[in-house]
Amino acid sequence: MRKLIVLSLAVIVSACGGENKEPATAETTEPAIPVSTVNTEASNSYDEAHAAAVAAIEIASQKQHAWTTSDQLIKDAAKAAEDGDEALAIVLADEARILAELAAIQAEESAKTWRDAVISD
Repeated sequence: MRKLIVLSLAVIVSACGGENKEPATAETTEPAIPVSTVNTEASNSYDEAHAAAVAAIEIASQKQHAWTTSDQLIKDAAKAAEDGDEALAIVLADEARILAELAAIQAEESAKTWRDAVISD
């Protein structure tokens, strides 16, 4: 068994070895996702945060790109509000909104990337 492991590691190391023939570049690239379009400021109330999160999740869902993490966060926010912890409820609802907005942006970027790759001039 030990010989098999050593042999497997040798194969993996030899397969990963080799020279990178392309020189490294120090180009500065813009972020793939325009994060500046996402509002990261805290909401003033749980009701405001919850409404914004639900709306953002609906938009991401319409684009068929909703993340399950947003759904769980909105449930956790509702539980925190029910338990009387409004500060935590706001944080969780805001996080759900931010993730849902990022999901919607990712959907748009993915669609654009697909179009550029498949439908090129």
